[in-house]
Order: sequence, then structure tokens, then C-alpha cells
Amino acid sequence: MMTDKEDRNPSFWRGLKVQARIVWALLLREMITRYGRENIGVLWLFAEPLLFILGIALLWTYFDHRAISTGTLAEFSIVSYPTILLWRNTTGRVIKAIESNKSLLHHRLIRPVDFFYSRIILEFTSVTASFLLIFIIFMFAGISHAPADLLDMTIGWLLIAWFAFGFVMVMGALSEMNDVIEKISHVILYFMLPVSGAFVPAYVVPDTLRDYLLLFPLVDGVEYFHYGYYGNAMKTYFDLEYTIVANLVLTLFGLALMVKAVRRVETA
Repeated sequence: MMTDKEDRNPSFWRGLKVQARIVWALLLREMITRYGRENIGVLWLFAEPLLFILGIALLWTYFDHRAISTGTLAEFSIVSYPTILLWRNTTGRVIKAIESNKSLLHHRLIRPVDFFYSRIILEFTSVTASFLLIFIIFMFAGISHAPADLLDMTIGWLLIAWFAFGFVMVMGALSEMNDVIEKISHVILYFMLPVSGAFVPAYVVPDTLRDYLLLFPLVDGVEYFHYGYYGNAMKTYFDLEYTIVANLVLTLFGLALMVKAVRRVETA
């Protein structure tokens, strides 16, 4: 039987288990709130990014005459556009996440940061599942091929997801601290598109600009993801050590901002 002292000071693992259940409950609530129970319901969780990826891939098939160094633009889009959805879609979901769910904070066990974790997990899961599905379909259709190195491709995807997590935490925290961020977030995301590495591979960028471009850890992650898929068939540029350090700094900065944002919400 648990004593009062143990109940007031739960162990780390017990606290982690409780938080996991809370995040899961918030995730389910978000799914039902966003997609409802009618028609295909929560299947839109996967259908929405799937349609985005499929639409872009089909659109780019009309530009095959401008093929890149290896394969086609349609093939390139399959292993590029999904990387955008990881950080773009998730950012849109976490903006003002605490403020829009503030009524739930009367539940003692729910923490403001749980709103972010549940939405991030939901978006990452939907984008990843959609990418895997469309990639397998296109592979059997002959549009894409099996990865040159599945492990490297997986590591590249995880590096992009890591960057997305840190970036999303920063944007989400800033949106809770200043209303201006909510209004300019779309502008920031649009400016990131041409330098994300998803539309323009690093090898086509002039040497004088490439070194500056690779200072953006997202580009290194996308390049390594491409390396895992294309192997030596496409020339790629990346620095794994730098990417890991940069992502770590971004994550710590995001978590620090989140602590400040939560305190501001709690004292408001």
C-alpha cells in the first residue's frame, strides 16, 4: 500500500508513467476534436498528409524532363516533401496550444507542456505513417526504389524530426509569450521553405553559398536522409556531428523557453 509520503513525492518512473497516460489522453482528445467520429474520422490523421505528399509527387511528374542528377523529380519529391510536413504542420498545431486548452488546466495532473507533447507526437506519427505508406506504394509502382541504406535513411528522418521538435518548441513557447509570433509564424515558415533542403538539393547550390546553407541543421538532416535513399548516386553534403550539436542546442533553448512560457501562463 502506498503511503501519503510516497503519494506526495512520486518516483520518477511513476511520474513518467502518469505523464505518458495524460499525453495519450490529450492525444486521443485532439484526434476526436480535430477529425470527429463521422465519415472516415481519425483516418484523416493519415489521409491529410498523404494527400499532400501524393499531390506534390503527381504534380512533379510533369517536370520529369528536368530530372535531377539521378532519378526523377517525382521520386525526389517523395523523399523530400514529407520532411517539410514534419516542421511546418506541427508548428501550425502548437501555436497558442496552451491558451486554447487553458480550461483543462484545472485538472491537477495536466501540465501546460503536455499540450505540446501530445500535438507533436500526433503530427509526427501521422506524417511518418503517411510517408511510409506512399513510399511503399510508389516503390511497388516503380516510381521510387528501395533505400540504398535503410539505417542511414532512418537516422536522417530522426535528425529532421529532432530539429522539428526543437523548432516547434521554440515557436510554440514564443507564441504563448507574444501574440505577434502567431501572426508572423506563417511568414517564417514560408521563408524556411527555399532553404529547407527539400526543394533544392545542396549540390546545385553554388559553393560560396552552400557552406552558409549547411549551417542550418535542417538542411544537413535532409541531405543525410537523401544520402540514405540515393547512396552515392546523388552527391550530398552534411556534417553529422554539427547537426547533433545544433539540434541539441535548439532543443535545450526550446525547453528553456517553454519553462518561461509556462510560468507566464501560470502567473497570468
